[in-house]
Amino acid sequence: TESRLRKEALTKMEEVMAKEHEMLSLGGQAAAAAHSLGTPLSTIKIITQELSKQLKNNKDVLQDINLLSSQVERCNQILKRLSLNPNEEDEFIDEDLSIREYLKEIISSFKETSDKEIIFNFDQDSNPKKITKSIEIVYGLRNFIGNANKFCRDKIFITLKSDSRYTEVTIEDDGEGYPSDILSKIGEPYLKTYRNDNKAKSGLGLGIFIGKTLLEKNFASINCQNSKTRTGAEVRIRWNNKDIVKI
Repeated sequence: TESRLRKEALTKMEEVMAKEHEMLSLGGQAAAAAHSLGTPLSTIKIITQELSKQLKNNKDVLQDINLLSSQVERCNQILKRLSLNPNEEDEFIDEDLSIREYLKEIISSFKETSDKEIIFNFDQDSNPKKITKSIEIVYGLRNFIGNANKFCRDKIFITLKSDSRYTEVTIEDDGEGYPSDILSKIGEPYLKTYRNDNKAKSGLGLGIFIGKTLLEKNFASINCQNSKTRTGAEVRIRWNNKDIVKI
């Protein structure tokens, strides 16, 4: 019995260490991405400049081209800062915020570049506790909302609920949901579905893995499943209120 318990403890320890190793390796991947993305972003910028000259009389299209150009420049600035200092923090949020305020800021950033409808519902008395600025929470939530934005048809539903014990964020979409062949492995990196209708949009599962790992580091529990009330995927992110004060 003692041998079996030791073996189980060792297995769990190895799993934790493997996850930490994967997170550390993300720093190297970020540096490689910063280097590799420079050329395609420069190409996009050149094309937008040419399009703006050719379509200068079309005000509606020109507005979209200018927005695209500004987003390319923003990407370049972020990559430049990462190249100079991998520990550089994004200025996306520069103050302590409540979970509701975090979500409002993130949703606002998506509305700048996405035509999908984001419906945000929250309790009027939801936990007002402000927590220390956390880039990990920003990017964790952003990754899950970005995933919903990628796979939804038209709408994303975000719900914030809290009571005396828990604060919970639910992110749902009206897409096709998680493919059944990978549903039990959601949250692991390097996943590929065999479902044909998803191959055009499918990635490697790194977005969910990164979001899940970053939020779990900040005391959240994550549950990914297909929604029982809608057609798409559902992510539930829950904090125990006593843990939020530790962030």
